[in-house]
Amino acid sequence: RRAARKAAQANDDDIVREAFGVFDTDKDGLLQPNEIATVVRALGKNPTQKEADEMAKEAGGPVGVDVVAKFCKKKFPKPSDQDRGMRAAFEALDKDGNGTIMEAELRQILTTLGEALSMHELDLIMREIETDAMGNVY
Repeated sequence: RRAARKAAQANDDDIVREAFGVFDTDKDGLLQPNEIATVVRALGKNPTQKEADEMAKEAGGPVGVDVVAKFCKKKFPKPSDQDRGMRAAFEALDKDGNGTIMEAELRQILTTLGEALSMHELDLIMREIETDAMGNVY
């Protein structure tokens, strides 16, 4: 069991080193603090912007792969976990059970719940969302 855990840890470290190498474009062995969250996200975790800012602040300056690996070991929600919450909110607002909600309701959710979006971010998202003639999102 212990050997299997060590092998898994070594594999995880290799994956972090590989991702680090992709983002270390000047190959100096360092990443800027604002790049840490990018590596963490590239490895399938989804820290919030607040968590990303906290990682950068904690790092304090350029960091090597070992510091990035430490951040990668932290627990962050996976995108699929966050997707479940969004689906549950959508279903709660889908009063008729027909798979649609009003665009205004979606705007309200996205600007007030969780890590609220700015109006600019909201407008970017809403451009990609299809609505019907009645203003329903489906």
